[in-house]
Amino acid sequence: MVRRIDRIAIIVLSGAVGLQAVIPGWQIMTNGSVYGFKLPTNWLSGSWPFSGFTVAGLLLLVVVGGGCVATAIVNIVNERAGSVVALGMGVVMIGWIAGELIFMTQTMIMTWIILGAGIGLVALSAPYALPQLNRLFAGRSARHAI
Repeated sequence: MVRRIDRIAIIVLSGAVGLQAVIPGWQIMTNGSVYGFKLPTNWLSGSWPFSGFTVAGLLLLVVVGGGCVATAIVNIVNERAGSVVALGMGVVMIGWIAGELIFMTQTMIMTWIILGAGIGLVALSAPYALPQLNRLFAGRSARHAI
């Protein structure tokens, strides 16, 4: 059972990041800017496989923004599933930032805030999600062993 304070923190953290990511994701996708700041294409490293920021904006909008909002909603509706979803979303956010560090030559303050939020989601949810996942996979292993 997730402690009430941890569940509230997961809801607030994921909801805040999700809502914060929607507008910049849309702006980056449509015109390559963040709140009026035009992102220079020379910030993209040579390993970025696309010509501009459209794909990055779409991923920010859908995966980070939508995923975090969905994480907050799941945690409001279902406590048990919420911790597992929050753990997954925390890992996705950390992966997002790893990708940003690989594919961009410059970072912004939001890079480090999202990284911290991802680490926070993992730290808040792991004590509750990992035992559930262990039980789930242990049960599957036992069924397949028969």
